Amino acid sequence: MQKTKLATLAGSVLCGALLTQTATAANWFKLRGTEPGGTGHTLQVWGFLQPRYVDDQSDSISGVAPPPLQSLNGTLPAAGTLPRELKVQDSFSLRRARIGIRGTMVPINNDIDYFILTEWGQNGVTNGGNNSSLGSGGAQLLDASVTFNQLSRGLDDNGLNNLGARVRIGQFLFSQTSESLSHSTPGRRVHMFFPEITRINALRRRTFDNGDSNFPGNRAVNAARDTGIEIFDFAEFGNSDKPYEFTYSYALGNGDTIGEFNQDDNLRKHAWLSFAQLLDNTRGPRRHDWMVYAWWQDGDISFNDDVNNDGVSDNKQINPVGGFLNNSTPDGGFGKLVKNGNERDYNQTYTGVGFEYFDKPFPNLGQIRFNAEYQNMDGVTFDGANSPSADFVSGIRTAVDGQNEGFYVDVGYDINQHLGWKQRTTLNLRYDEFDRNKDDPARAVHGTHWTLTGEYFFHKKARLTVSYQTRDWDADDRTGVPKAVGNAILDDVGDRIGIEVTFIFKNVLLR
Repeated sequence: MQKTKLATLAGSVLCGALLTQTATAANWFKLRGTEPGGTGHTLQVWGFLQPRYVDDQSDSISGVAPPPLQSLNGTLPAAGTLPRELKVQDSFSLRRARIGIRGTMVPINNDIDYFILTEWGQNGVTNGGNNSSLGSGGAQLLDASVTFNQLSRGLDDNGLNNLGARVRIGQFLFSQTSESLSHSTPGRRVHMFFPEITRINALRRRTFDNGDSNFPGNRAVNAARDTGIEIFDFAEFGNSDKPYEFTYSYALGNGDTIGEFNQDDNLRKHAWLSFAQLLDNTRGPRRHDWMVYAWWQDGDISFNDDVNNDGVSDNKQINPVGGFLNNSTPDGGFGKLVKNGNERDYNQTYTGVGFEYFDKPFPNLGQIRFNAEYQNMDGVTFDGANSPSADFVSGIRTAVDGQNEGFYVDVGYDINQHLGWKQRTTLNLRYDEFDRNKDDPARAVHGTHWTLTGEYFFHKKARLTVSYQTRDWDADDRTGVPKAVGNAILDDVGDRIGIEVTFIFKNVLLR
């Protein structure tokens, strides 16, 4: 690997700024789904920009012996290239550029809130999609929802929220991991830990209904969004200075990507439960609190198990290079799952549990953050290429017993007080572990990531973020030729460094 280049770039940047922090235990249902009651605004425009530079230090593939896979030698592993095109290893890009409006429908009705957000950056959301402004990609409508608060039951005598039911309809972030819920909010100070190559991405990029195209490589990713209806609310009780908080959510959605109808009449169920304690009077995305939570998502997908109509279940990995070449697909064999009467429903179930803490427990020390979450996915799975090179992106595994499993532990600390700097400076360390296709002797992959990230704030709405990530992947749980080929490829996946600037040009009032 290019260790000299990596060390020089890392050293020059890390000396200029120290690195970021993770999600706090904020109530994202409250922050993204509702507005402060009684406010007089009917429209607030907000958004943020995140230009970045990423340098991937992976080597070209070597040591692959079995024909015809020898042709992979000399190419780059897909994990060693930069999304979304997966062709280059270092580049400037506009990671995210989002513009939105939100508010309360005052004076029409003080109990109805709305939230709209668009995406213009260079990422999987703008990479194609039926509601794209361009045929092959462009700006996407990311969120568009309305929340009805008439049944929320208001506040008690101590100013704490009573438990009721709020109804949100439209396209928005459904309850799928705490990290997904907070991912779009720059106010939380999202640290750049390259989520596109951790297990978070494998969970977010679920396979889609059997519609126009069921191949993830040529569709806009769903970015944890769905279209449907959600019933949720949050209640506070106990001491009003340090109240406890209970939050619930249950939702039904199409289970498809953004901008899509329900293609197969199978709705997806989402649920969330959390219990927290607010530790002082701070509010918003950086409130001081602790939280334990659990989430669940379940749905069926109508999937064609016999594409070539020979009466035998395919039940195998779709060829990620040629898609369905030699099969009778309308588009000549690239990724379409035709409806030829052989569709059947396959189940997907996602679960997760986690704990989050954010506070300043000692008067003379900075704020401390701790996050940990375990996630599991069972059923028909999104899957990376068996022999990843830059020539193709991904595949879909149709086995009903597929499993992805992973966890992360994330700790952070504000260190600016100890250095005497006036501006906020944060340091963060994260560990990820992910098993893709667990217990599959032909396709199992085990990965670990260490990410050191930090931020320097020029202003509360402008910051510089730097991340350095080490990656160690292997195919040791495979057997035979798949193990040898997998390890030959994955051994060449190297480290990454990224530099990002976040600018929030206008933000709404967050509680």
